[in-house]
Amino acid sequence: MDYQDRPVYNVSDNVPPSVLVLSILQHFFVLAVYMTYPVIITKAIGGGEDLSTFLISATLIGSGIATLLQAFRYTGCGYIFPMVPNSSYLPASMLAATAGGLPLLYGMMIISGFLEMLFSRLTRYFRILFPGEVIGVVMFMLGLAIIPFSFPLFFGSGESGPLNPAATAVGIITLGSMIILGIQQKKIFRFYAVLIGIIIGLVSSVLFGVLTPADIEAAGTISIFSFPNPVGIVSYRFDIGLLIPFAIGMLCVMLKSAGNIALLDDYTGNTNKNNLRRGILSEGFGAALCSAIGGIGIGSSASNTGLIPGTGIASRSIGIGLGLLLILCGFLPAIGWFFHVMPEPIMGAIVIYAIAFIMLGGVQSISSRVLDNRRTFVVILPIMIGVSSVMCPNLYTALPDTLRLFFASPLTSGAIFVVTLGLLFKIGIPTTRSITFGTAPHNDVSCILLDCGRLWTMDKTQMFQIMHHIQALISALPQGTHPETLVITLKNSTGTISAELTAPGPVDEPAMKTAGHYPAIVTVSASADKTFIRSSYLIV
Repeated sequence: MDYQDRPVYNVSDNVPPSVLVLSILQHFFVLAVYMTYPVIITKAIGGGEDLSTFLISATLIGSGIATLLQAFRYTGCGYIFPMVPNSSYLPASMLAATAGGLPLLYGMMIISGFLEMLFSRLTRYFRILFPGEVIGVVMFMLGLAIIPFSFPLFFGSGESGPLNPAATAVGIITLGSMIILGIQQKKIFRFYAVLIGIIIGLVSSVLFGVLTPADIEAAGTISIFSFPNPVGIVSYRFDIGLLIPFAIGMLCVMLKSAGNIALLDDYTGNTNKNNLRRGILSEGFGAALCSAIGGIGIGSSASNTGLIPGTGIASRSIGIGLGLLLILCGFLPAIGWFFHVMPEPIMGAIVIYAIAFIMLGGVQSISSRVLDNRRTFVVILPIMIGVSSVMCPNLYTALPDTLRLFFASPLTSGAIFVVTLGLLFKIGIPTTRSITFGTAPHNDVSCILLDCGRLWTMDKTQMFQIMHHIQALISALPQGTHPETLVITLKNSTGTISAELTAPGPVDEPAMKTAGHYPAIVTVSASADKTFIRSSYLIV
């Protein structure tokens, strides 16, 4: 993403008290909508208000601690990086909660957190294991997997019953309000589309009788301040059969956070290579800690990340204040009560609104890559297999219990197959391409880059940028000098693509290094009768 200006208040800047308070509140309002996820899980297992309130309180405390850790440079990524209940964990959490209650959810989330901490040591290999098209399929299947949970809420159908006309009207009004506000040009409407939609939904719930006066009157019996009581709720169970769904959810969370950190690195100009590693490590620890004290799975928030370049305020002091506020809210039972009494169609509208962006992000990630026939099957076959687990569930009923879990959700089956096929179909792909120039070197460069793009599933934009940069290098050669050869190499170990251009005689080295205005590392070396111009490009 291209930002014309740096933050008004950058990472290490001090901000005025008024800006500090308003910014903290703004981030809190944006992430507050994610606190509906504990309520969705509570309703799925038939829990009441007390359980819902505890689950929200514990999640708020865990999220606050994790957000604090992220705000410091040596314990996290060093940014405003709120940790919130994450939709990526929702399908696996619903499976665990309905199969073995909250103890099974807590136990599996703790394992997921430790897995993410281990994966933080492997961030340099992310591009090899999870290229853009693989991430895109996982994101698309993630949205598909949430549909069975969100639409019954949206239509107020309860336990697989028929739709409720009043609840459906509330859901349509709520979702419609969010969409209308979300497409407005003014940033304030886009930032607060979900919150304003919730308010409109609450008003319509009262008018349609979905939210009754008795529900509202219950607020008078709630204590102002209390400590969440884990006795009888928090315990831990583990089931190896659920490891795959939770590992997939962890990968989705981790990959999304990697993208969020990359965005903040670019915007703030802070390109410390340890930001990603520390951020992922801290996120895994925060997820394990949150579940250990009774909360649900947490991860970074794309909405809050987008708010930073939108406001120009990136000071980590906002993250510290936000973390403290989240911890405080965990001891205020009224917060948990509010989300518990929120009508189901409003929660369904919130999740559907989020699904739209998740699935669109997946489609965009897939379409951004150059796909040959191999990668076409890597994309399409897992989607078909994932959809079959929903549309043809009887196909897999005869499988052993462990194998049947692979098809329990479109996310599980789709993600497993896309990662597996993605790695298998890399076998035998050459990592070097070369060409001897003819009479039209610019056309030759286009041909070899298109070939490399298809072989290595390059990002389309980057492929053309590299193409134009190499053409600019050729144009910068001294007049009358004709390039001889071009060798392009994919270096998976360093996550780069290198190009070596050979030309006869000397060249203007400063002109080579400034040609094309592309962020590449260009070096020039010479032998007795030839010059070698080498350029290196970081893979995106």
